[in-house]
Amino acid sequence: MPGSGKGVLSGLFKEKGVKVIVMSEVLRERYEREKREGERLMDFAKRMRQTYGRGVVAKLCLEKINGEEKVVVFDGVRNWEEIEEFRKVGEVVIINVHAPPRLRYERLLKRGRSDDTLTFEGLNKRDFEELEMGIGVVIALADYVIVNDGTIEEFKRRAEELINRLI
Repeated sequence: MPGSGKGVLSGLFKEKGVKVIVMSEVLRERYEREKREGERLMDFAKRMRQTYGRGVVAKLCLEKINGEEKVVVFDGVRNWEEIEEFRKVGEVVIINVHAPPRLRYERLLKRGRSDDTLTFEGLNKRDFEELEMGIGVVIALADYVIVNDGTIEEFKRRAEELINRLI
């Protein structure tokens, strides 16, 4: 979910030399070329999935790999159909990074990204939009869960332990 710490996790993979593709960045590239007047990124994502299928963002991300990579991390899966697209080209391991909503909200305020909500109610709305896209299934069927409810150092330690087991 937004603000959980998945970007920190993918950054740790990147430090180990693993290729990381941030799905929202790939989507944002397309959004900048094709957005409609006043359309939010979330609305664009919904429109893309309605038009091209729920796995469309995964397909766009797969275009970013060349096949020589042994491991690729896709940061930001939003539905099971994306997982199915990735499974067409290789083994998939799902890692869920979990953090409580209040803590995620505090992190989003500190992060200050333009698409981050400025109210707790806004975060709840965004969470429900994410859940409507199907992220709950991905979360429920994750192979691993890292709870990120403490310090960044604690989270990095937990994440490093998992990364070392996986690669």
